[in-house]
Amino acid sequence: MGKTYSYFVENTFYIYARTNEDDSYKLLDTLEDSANPLSRFKHEIYAYALKKKHKEEKSLYLYCGYARVAKCIRTVEAEVPYITITFGSAEYADMFDQCREQIPKVAKDMNWLQTTFTKSWVFQQHDNPLIRKYQNYKMDQ
Repeated sequence: MGKTYSYFVENTFYIYARTNEDDSYKLLDTLEDSANPLSRFKHEIYAYALKKKHKEEKSLYLYCGYARVAKCIRTVEAEVPYITITFGSAEYADMFDQCREQIPKVAKDMNWLQTTFTKSWVFQQHDNPLIRKYQNYKMDQ
């Protein structure tokens, strides 16, 4: 990706989830000195959308210290599943668009689940530059 995260005051990133059961927050992972926290979050979003991970969660969050970088939520509208990602800034959204995935303990950006994700999920244009929305056009997930 080429960009560094030195402009973040805090170098520690956190991935949280909100549970379906009782709507509580839970810490999923701490990303200390992660090479690319948005790449790591992208992988978690793909795994969440594909129901490979986070099956009991209704939303995922990426924080840098106390600042929310991004939120991802799965919804169903007229029986069609959607994934909506809302970013804290246009810069975060652009960085997310440009990055690839990272899996836990492997600080290398590459396509791990993206190919599978794009076989079922399609990007939806949105007026808000801070939002990325995907529709499951095959409705298989």
